[in-house]
Amino acid sequence: MLPARLLGRKATVRATRSVLRIDCIASFSNMLPPLSDAFPDLIRSKFSSAVESGSLIFTPSTEADIPADDLTFRVRIAPILSQKPVLRRDDDATGKPKFNPFLNPEPDLFLCDFGDRYSLILNKFSIVPYHFLCITKEFEPQRAPLSEIDLSATWECLQANIQGGSRLLAFYNCGEFSGASQEHKHIQFIPVPQDLKLLPDAALAYGVPISKDAIGQFPTSHPDVPFAHFVLPIPRNPSTEDLVMRFSSLLARTLTALREHGQRSISFNFAMTKDWMFLAPRGQESYEGISVNATGMVGLLLAKSEEQLDFIKSTGPLEVTAKVGLPRITGDEQQHDY
Repeated sequence: MLPARLLGRKATVRATRSVLRIDCIASFSNMLPPLSDAFPDLIRSKFSSAVESGSLIFTPSTEADIPADDLTFRVRIAPILSQKPVLRRDDDATGKPKFNPFLNPEPDLFLCDFGDRYSLILNKFSIVPYHFLCITKEFEPQRAPLSEIDLSATWECLQANIQGGSRLLAFYNCGEFSGASQEHKHIQFIPVPQDLKLLPDAALAYGVPISKDAIGQFPTSHPDVPFAHFVLPIPRNPSTEDLVMRFSSLLARTLTALREHGQRSISFNFAMTKDWMFLAPRGQESYEGISVNATGMVGLLLAKSEEQLDFIKSTGPLEVTAKVGLPRITGDEQQHDY
């Protein structure tokens, strides 16, 4: 993890990019095998049996679509969210050992090992069927950015066809203000309708500026979205180097935004499909009691009650997400501190 004190130094993003490039070159031989073709059948079977046994708490939710300029935010209303833990800044102050459900996953939730480094498990509190997690077998902090092997694992998981008519959305909540609920590194996956247009889909519709760097493209942002966010498309058959370079570019922008706004710790949201990669820096975890994670920042907000839904409608989803994100940096967004 990059030290927070580096946020005050302009060398941060240059160093970040260099480190990622070095790690990428050094570790390409340590990539993961593809998931088994039987994985979609496995997750569907395990999900049903875990719900039946009570090991997995699944509550169907209702949905509401809220327009915001040319975007549409989908809000899920699920009271079960009030039972889900949220990572707090003062958790370490108690001095008590914390329960870590990922060090010894419940057998009914365990799906399979994924190489020597990861396990795939079902999410215990689910409002979306087949919500699963890629967790590190050994403890690694959720406050650390994704590594090249993490990105490779994410890409392999995204290939699974879990539910017809859907695509998988991967997301990672990094840092204390990101909406993360566990300190142990975990990347999450949920199926979303194939035809649901998320914020990064809309941002890319405006086009991606061409540059002369190693990636060939500048990150883009949706012009009508007030919070800082950065998107890059992913080629059809990316190498791990392709993924690392895109993440490096987006992370550099994100760290610049955190530094420019005086943030003393690193918090951001990451999301990814087979078509794009998205990062957004975070300034706070919630607004008026509404917790927002990476899904909310790309257009899938969560509400614990009808009252919260009414608040999101009256306030506007862009205003809610802007309150937990950071303002966009004014000026030419192609100028940055790599």
